Amino acid sequence: MRRIVLPALATLALATAPAAFAEQSCQLSGPPMSRAAMEKSLVAQGYTTIRSLQYHNGCYEAQGFDKNGKRFELELNASTGAINTQELRESQE
Repeated sequence: MRRIVLPALATLALATAPAAFAEQSCQLSGPPMSRAAMEKSLVAQGYTTIRSLQYHNGCYEAQGFDKNGKRFELELNASTGAINTQELRESQE
């Protein structure tokens, strides 16, 4: 019985850890920024072509292209606009 329960508990703990981390990084510290304000903030930072901007669980997720033509995917704090996670790649288009 222990051979089954311990690995199952370890798997469950590892599976839920990323979700808990994501929830922590997206905790609001005030009212969320409007979509227009978030877009303006991104453009001012050099993320010139925003293809997708979605709000979920206290974060905005943005995708598009920066001023150098690199694709980006960002997770942003919805209250402050601070970047929580960032991924840049060479454009395929």
